Amino acid sequence: MEKTIFKSKFLFIGVGVVALGLIGWYGYTRLQTPATLSMPQTSVSAMKIEPEKVFPEVSFVSKIESKDAVGLRARVQGFLQKRLFNEGDLVKENQPLYIIEPVNFEAAVREAEANVAKAEAQVKNMKAQFERTQKLYKTKDVSESKLDEFEANYRSAEAVLAQAKAQLDVAKKDLEYTTIVAPMDGRIGESTYSVGELIGPGSNVLAKVVRINPIDAVFSVSENQLLNLQKNFKKDGKVTVTFIKSDGSTYEKTGTIDFVDVTLDEAMNTLKIKASFPNETGELISGQYGRVNIKSLSAKPEIVVPQKAVQQDMTGTYVYVLDAEGRVSRRDVTRGDELDNFKVIINSGVNAGDVIVTEGFQKIAPQMIVKPVFENADQAQSQTSK
Repeated sequence: MEKTIFKSKFLFIGVGVVALGLIGWYGYTRLQTPATLSMPQTSVSAMKIEPEKVFPEVSFVSKIESKDAVGLRARVQGFLQKRLFNEGDLVKENQPLYIIEPVNFEAAVREAEANVAKAEAQVKNMKAQFERTQKLYKTKDVSESKLDEFEANYRSAEAVLAQAKAQLDVAKKDLEYTTIVAPMDGRIGESTYSVGELIGPGSNVLAKVVRINPIDAVFSVSENQLLNLQKNFKKDGKVTVTFIKSDGSTYEKTGTIDFVDVTLDEAMNTLKIKASFPNETGELISGQYGRVNIKSLSAKPEIVVPQKAVQQDMTGTYVYVLDAEGRVSRRDVTRGDELDNFKVIINSGVNAGDVIVTEGFQKIAPQMIVKPVFENADQAQSQTSK
C-alpha cells in the first residue's frame, strides 16, 4: 500500500516537471521571435505629395518717390507781395501761388504798347510816302534813287515796329512772371521766403511742388532675383501689384509696373524697377518705405508640402519619405518660397507621388518601418486600395 502511494506521488511530480518544461520551452521560443513582430507598429501622420497650382508671388523692399519734383523760382525781380497757399496744400496745375509786386511791370507793358502804337503810325506814314513815290517814279517825276530812299524808310519803320512788338511781348511775359503758378498737380512744401522779401532770378527755390498722383514705388532686384522673375513670370502674363506699408497694412489701390531699367547697376549688380500707383488723396508720401508685392495671375504647378514636414539640422534641409512598405528614409530637399496656410514650395528632392511624414518625427528614425496615417481621407483610401 505504501509503495503504491509513493509511486503515485512520484508520477505526479514527474508530470509537473514535464509540464513546467513545456511551458519554459514555449516561452523561450516566443522570446526568440523578432521584436518587430511582437510589438505594434509606430503610427505617424503622413501625406502623399500631389502637385498644386501656385500663383507665383514675390515682394521687394521699396521706397515711394514722386514722378516729378519742381522747385519754384522767381523769373523777375521784385518784392514778394502775396503768398496764395498754405504749406503742405494740394495744388492744381496753373494755380497761382506767389505774387511779385507788379506795378513796375504793368508800367513797362504800357510803355511798350505806346512804342508799338508809335511805330505802327510811323510805318503807316512811311508806307504812304513810298506808295506815292512809286506812282511818281512811273511817270518819271522822281528819280530811282528817291524811290529807293522812301522804300528804305518804309522798311526801316517796319523793323522798328517789329522791335517794338518784341519788346511788348517781353514786357507782357515779365508781367506774367510776377504771378508764380503751380507747374503741375501735386503737393507744395515749405515756403522759403516771406511776404515783403526781395526775390529774383538769383534767389533760392521759393518752394517745392511734388507730383503725388500717380506716384512711384521704386525697388531694385538682384541678378538672381531677376532670373527668378523671368522664370516664374511670363513676359506677357498679367500680374497684380500691391504696396504694403511699413505697418503691414496694404494700400487699397493696385499699381502697374511702368519702368524697368535697361541695364544693371554695375556697382550694386541690381536692376531698378518702378511700380506706379494712383494716389489721388496723397495717402502715399514721397520718401515712405514699404514693400511692393507682385503676384502672377497665371497658375504654375509646384510641389507643395506643409512647413511642419520640412526638418533642418547642421547638414541641411530634409524630409522623411516612406516607401511602399512604410520604411523611413531621409531625403534632402531644396526649399522654395513660403506660401499661405503654412505651406512651402519644394524646388527639388521629392516628386509627386512620394509619401512624406508630417508629424511624429520624435518616434522615428531611418530604416524603421512605420504605419502611415494619412491626413487626407482620399489619400488614405487610395493607399489602402493599393
